[in-house]
Amino acid sequence: MRRSGGRAARTANPERGLAQRLPFAIFVAVSFGLLIFSKIYPTLNEQVQGVLIDVAAPVVDVLGEPVTAIRGFGTVVADTLNGAEKVEALRAENERLQRWRNVAMRLDGENAQLRALMRVSDEMQIPSISTRVVSDPGGPFVRAILLDAGAGKGVGKFQPVMDPSGVVGRIVTVGRQSSRALLLTDLNSRIPVFIRRTGDRGILVGDNSDRPKLAYLPMQSSARIGDEVFTSGDGGIFPSKLPVGIVDFVDGDTVRVKLAADLSRLDFVNVMAYVPLEKPEQSPVAQPLALPSGPSVAVETGPERPPVAFAPPADPVLPSPSLIPALRPPAPADPAAMPEASATPESPPPASAEDAAPAEAESLDETPAPSGGGT
Repeated sequence: MRRSGGRAARTANPERGLAQRLPFAIFVAVSFGLLIFSKIYPTLNEQVQGVLIDVAAPVVDVLGEPVTAIRGFGTVVADTLNGAEKVEALRAENERLQRWRNVAMRLDGENAQLRALMRVSDEMQIPSISTRVVSDPGGPFVRAILLDAGAGKGVGKFQPVMDPSGVVGRIVTVGRQSSRALLLTDLNSRIPVFIRRTGDRGILVGDNSDRPKLAYLPMQSSARIGDEVFTSGDGGIFPSKLPVGIVDFVDGDTVRVKLAADLSRLDFVNVMAYVPLEKPEQSPVAQPLALPSGPSVAVETGPERPPVAFAPPADPVLPSPSLIPALRPPAPADPAAMPEASATPESPPPASAEDAAPAEAESLDETPAPSGGGT
């Protein structure tokens, strides 16, 4: 009914139908004209498009400002509503950082004083060699990695291997261009460690699992989950205070450590150029203890101790003759006052030592005369 009514209206009023179709025909004609014009004059078409863009850009910018303003206003309102919570969170975080800053400054000062007092060198000053891991762990029974650095770059045996998180292992084999490192999880790995909270010392023992065991702890050890574990430096192979991991499992005497380094994702590691501590008896310049020799010292050379010989006493030191006071000669006696002693026999003067010596020698050299009745 509607279609028949529309046709009837257009039939009754042909001018109105033509007026409705005329705009469509004009748009089609203009489109074909612009298409032909763009083919004939391509440069002019581009210029016209540029002019239209230049005219339309400011209009679009002006029309878009209210939208931008409305969006900005919404952001401001949202920030205002959430501002109190953000300010409170920032204030709490600032206070927490201030406390940690004070603690860090105090510990840094104490550390500097103790190091200056004990004259201990900083372990972080030990040079390191960065190298690339060229192979994964060897297998289910051998946990080792191959490194792209050897003796030519300064890598030595027993040097610690670390990544940015902590200790990975130690060098066990060194070649000219490569080296092999034994991981902490290997069955043959043993390193001395200590628990930071309690100070208990023990041995980190690998057993081919991802979490090595912490053995040889004291009987009253109070290790618990979350305790940090560091190298102790005992034995002189590893430097002290290198991060190893944290205690992850405690069940009676069984304590396991989760390593700080992820051994399954090793790409680059650092080999610390640390020289192991050399025992004095292994040093090429070691000399036996030299005991003083003399008549008053006896050295033990066997199971029996010889008698100790004592030195004879030294000659007494007499004063110089010039320091001895001269004796006064006795005064001459009065012959008249002397009693009569002429009757007494005058004793012979004593013989001197020189005169007595030849006589004694003659008496010793005398031999009895041979008897005449001998056969």
